[in-house]
Amino acid sequence: MKWYSMSQVSKMLGFGSVNTFKKHYLEKYPPDRDTPTYKGYTENTLLKMKAEILGQGAN
Repeated sequence: MKWYSMSQVSKMLGFGSVNTFKKHYLEKYPPDRDTPTYKGYTENTLLKMKAEILGQGAN
């Protein structure tokens, strides 16, 4: 299983800052893995977010 950090996810979704992602989408898309120093998302969650936020298919 591949994991993506919150900063990687925000860049892949085209946000200029991870803070923008946190402010607008963190509540709707909570991390799959959450520790005090790491917030991670699986590839499946990333594809779901891309489809919903960017309107893209699973590429």
